[in-house]
Amino acid sequence: MGAALLVLLLAAAPTQEPPRPSPTPPSSCLQCHLELGGQAAEPVAGMRDDVHAGKGLSCHDCHGGNAAAGHDGDIDAAHDAAKGWREAPTRLQVPQFCARCHADAEYMKRFNPHTRIDQLGEYRTSVHGRKNAAGDARTAVCIDCHGVHGIRAVADARSSVHPTHLADTCARCHADAGLMDQYGMPTAQYADYKTSVHAQALYGKGDLAAPTCNDCHGSHGAVPPGVGSVANVCGSCHGREASLFRETEQKKGLELDLCIQCMVCHDNHAVKAPTPDMLGVGPRSTCISCHGEGEPEYAAASRMGAGLERLRAGLADARGRLERAEQAGVEVSEDQFALQKAQDHVVEARVLVHSFDEERFQAAVAEGAAVVETGHTAGRRAFRELRERRIGLGISLIVIVAVIAGLVLKVRQIEAD
Repeated sequence: MGAALLVLLLAAAPTQEPPRPSPTPPSSCLQCHLELGGQAAEPVAGMRDDVHAGKGLSCHDCHGGNAAAGHDGDIDAAHDAAKGWREAPTRLQVPQFCARCHADAEYMKRFNPHTRIDQLGEYRTSVHGRKNAAGDARTAVCIDCHGVHGIRAVADARSSVHPTHLADTCARCHADAGLMDQYGMPTAQYADYKTSVHAQALYGKGDLAAPTCNDCHGSHGAVPPGVGSVANVCGSCHGREASLFRETEQKKGLELDLCIQCMVCHDNHAVKAPTPDMLGVGPRSTCISCHGEGEPEYAAASRMGAGLERLRAGLADARGRLERAEQAGVEVSEDQFALQKAQDHVVEARVLVHSFDEERFQAAVAEGAAVVETGHTAGRRAFRELRERRIGLGISLIVIVAVIAGLVLKVRQIEAD
């Protein structure tokens, strides 16, 4: 009878009124659990930094029962089913249990008028949520990512779902070979991600805007992006590249979803910083992974790679020439500043690779080359000026030496007389 009542209580939980903040925390739950010590006291220790406790909520706000009772050690009075007492929910019940509050707009606005209330709905669309609804208790639920007692706000650097910890949290399951084998899933994603340019920005440079797992897969609605969605996912950050990519499909009537996607050239989890030698037909080119000699795409890649390399080499040479002139004492700061525009064209050309439009790409290269030539001209002019200065200085020195020599001879002549 007791078990049946417990099941009914848990089943009814989503429709019950959400808990109201405790008027006089701490409740007797804290006192009793601390006195019991050991494992029973662990939830109380966790509650010290819990975001719920910080808002005035206590144990009975989630677990029910009579928080006013139990101070005298009467556990049965504290765990009064008539007062809504319920055991901790099972893993299959956790999402709905948390949603009693987090899906209630009126209730959540009492704490934050901007807080989201769609997490449960999103979760049910995720791979985790669909399997949970189908009765699979192994898949991730709220407590696997956020914790149970000691839950911290996402913005808290100590939170398990803070950007700097999120990948580690996901890896607790997704790097577990024993668990992932049951679903036929790989486990290298975390290790690959840690080598990526995204991880270097997040962990090495402290850039919290750098993507981690949930930026590409979603958080509560986590799913693996389909092949047709990858460009859109990457495009949420890399908007210009994605726009060029889609323009090509529309202009040329191509269907690129099945053959060309960001990950084909850049990988997905182990994304590396793009390098110039990715373009062209060299040993590190990504173009030759799909295109071979004799194909027009191969020839186009060769021309584009060579054009970009000439621009980069010319820019480096012009910069070096101006730097040497500056070190020699010639004023070239304006010329150096003007040369920076060539770097803009290098960047533009690299971005235009995503358009697969060689004519447009080569136009950007040509504009950059024109700027580079101006830099070379400025460098040659600076060195001519330097040579003229040196010649002028040499002539001046000769004249000065001649005058000094004449004076010395004149002095000796006077002394001889």
